Amino acid sequence: MIKVVKHIQLLIRAFVWIIFIALQLACENDLATIPGLGKSNPEVDEVKDVQSYLSTNGELQARLIASIMYRYHDTLPRVIFPNQLHVDFFGKNQEVQSYLDAKKGIYYEAMGKVLLEDSVVVVRKNGDTLKTNKLTWEQSRHSFYTDESIEIRQKTKTIFGKGFESDDQLQNFKIDSLTGVMFMGG
Repeated sequence: MIKVVKHIQLLIRAFVWIIFIALQLACENDLATIPGLGKSNPEVDEVKDVQSYLSTNGELQARLIASIMYRYHDTLPRVIFPNQLHVDFFGKNQEVQSYLDAKKGIYYEAMGKVLLEDSVVVVRKNGDTLKTNKLTWEQSRHSFYTDESIEIRQKTKTIFGKGFESDDQLQNFKIDSLTGVMFMGG
């Protein structure tokens, strides 16, 4: 009987050692990846050929078109348009009142802000055009603003300046530092 107990104990020890060795061989970590194991990577959604609509109280306000979009679900939720975006803004009669083009855009969801960068152009229905390299659109204030250089082309003149703020229809604007005006026609 004692031999059977010793034999069972030996089998149990052997089994434990086999499991221990198997676990050691199965678990292999690269030392460079160990510090990042506790950190989570933000979940990212990728959408191609985007066409999105914004409406308020059942009325179409805007249509966004982009070739690709990334939505990040981390501590700073945001949507990034890295390769070009186009937005049409509609009036009450559902006609395009103005449009916007930029090479890059970032929408910060929690703040209700859109940061547009690189070759930003906003064109009104009447042809008035704003050009800048950086422009922020704040949804809650219905306004555009920038600290960068701007150019505003109108039928009779082109205005140059630095720093700009306007309503989102570009009807009422203020330029912080006017650097020049060029009159057209004659």
